[in-house]
Amino acid sequence: MRGRRQATLVVGLSVAIPLLFWFGAVVLALIILRRGLSEGLPVAVWGGLPALAWAMLGDPTPLLLLLGTALLAGLLRERSNWQWVALAAAPLGLVYALLLLALLNEPMVALATELQKVMPQVLGELGKDLSEADMARLQGLMLPILAGLTGAVHAVMALASLIMARAWQARLFNPGGFREEFHRLRLKGWMAVTLLLLAILGPQFGSMAMLAPVATVPLLVAGIALVHGVVGIKQASVAWLIVMYVALVIAAQMLVPLIMLLAFIDSLFDFRSRLAPVSGVGDDDESNGQG
Repeated sequence: MRGRRQATLVVGLSVAIPLLFWFGAVVLALIILRRGLSEGLPVAVWGGLPALAWAMLGDPTPLLLLLGTALLAGLLRERSNWQWVALAAAPLGLVYALLLLALLNEPMVALATELQKVMPQVLGELGKDLSEADMARLQGLMLPILAGLTGAVHAVMALASLIMARAWQARLFNPGGFREEFHRLRLKGWMAVTLLLLAILGPQFGSMAMLAPVATVPLLVAGIALVHGVVGIKQASVAWLIVMYVALVIAAQMLVPLIMLLAFIDSLFDFRSRLAPVSGVGDDDESNGQG
């Protein structure tokens, strides 16, 4: 916040250090949220040079995360609405998936091939016997689904970086502002229905299967915001949130679909407005203010 030179130095050094590139994305997002794209663009160009070097060496993740987080930050600054930012994570994840599939085609194809080899054994251990035709079809979906999962993970990282930057902005200039707007994040009904249809129907159309994982990202974020909002309304212990995040790490296969389902139902019935006191917390799904 002291100036462009300091911001560029922090972004550049963070991106240059392995496994610290996310910090550079957070700093860049903070600059854009506070001062706009016009101030953030020079920081992105010069501070992002190490990310370009990493991409040329075969690791495009720092560059992709930096650019994706910057785009989401610009959208949040212009629209001041977490609904659209969360929704934008889906097409961002799709772009990530396509770029990663093009840039890392050989490693991803090799990984998909290895997964195809172990798939019959895994399904056998789970007690699921598929016909040869179904097995061939499932193996054919492996590469697009793998690309979609990779894109979805990158989109989640971009959203997480933006969330951290917004939290920093609120702490510096508007204490408590981020908590309020994140607790009110709720997808519109048509958004949730569209995303759920993409997640369910995507695998039915071959290469379109990569849409399924990226479509789950906005639902997952909205579901997490729902849990935060309910805990805030009920003034429950923060231990509930700790339990949720620990469970997301150790039991993601069971918990992620449940959180997505809750987000979908909430988009139709708005749990928080029903749970909130008469003051009206949660009855407006628009997130206003600049943090």
